[in-house]
Amino acid sequence: MKRIFHGVTVGITIGVFISLIFSMLFANSAFHPVSPRSTMGQIYFSHLSELQIMFISVVIWALIGITFSYGALIYTNSRKSLLFKTLIHFCLMFIIMFPLAILAGWFPLKISAIISFIVIYTIVYIIIWGIETRRNQHDINEINDMLSKRKG
Repeated sequence: MKRIFHGVTVGITIGVFISLIFSMLFANSAFHPVSPRSTMGQIYFSHLSELQIMFISVVIWALIGITFSYGALIYTNSRKSLLFKTLIHFCLMFIIMFPLAILAGWFPLKISAIISFIVIYTIVYIIIWGIETRRNQHDINEINDMLSKRKG
């Protein structure tokens, strides 16, 4: 339950901040949790109220947060290689994120936009993976240093 709450909280928080930033840059002083130029944005804005669109956005952001919160559990299996766990995590997160990104109105349903999403997703994933790997290596080095001081 704690993991779900954490995922929901982080997902909604990040979603709101990103939508605020994109609204400031592209929405001319209006707040749009979904891009009105995206395929889903056009559907939402032509059939739903602003409150309904915001509710849908919050649910999608929460689902994204939960996805990544539970996705981290893939790395807890110590019997598999890091490469295997990373590939499984990357693929699983992509399979879940792609439809959520469409529903979130992050891009129009055009081949060029889909390819751009895949490229951006991959680049962001690699950057985050690299940061996490360095942070984990730093933690391991600190633990090893503390253990070597205890022995000596």
